[in-house]
Amino acid sequence: MNNSENIPNRNLSLVGFMNRREMARFLGISERKLSTMVSRREIPVIKLGRSVRFDPIEVKKALKRLTIDAC
Repeated sequence: MNNSENIPNRNLSLVGFMNRREMARFLGISERKLSTMVSRREIPVIKLGRSVRFDPIEVKKALKRLTIDAC
């Protein structure tokens, strides 16, 4: 999650929807890990037929909910 933490939400709205490869690169994870997160419903996805797209703002919100603070 290295790149997504540095980009404010107002700039993400200019990016638009991302495909699987773009989102994986944005998050700094593999496409396989991204697919696992989608199947576990950890991050939101938009399905358009067989095409899959991600809203970076909504993904960032979902990942914040999964964040565990250090004790």
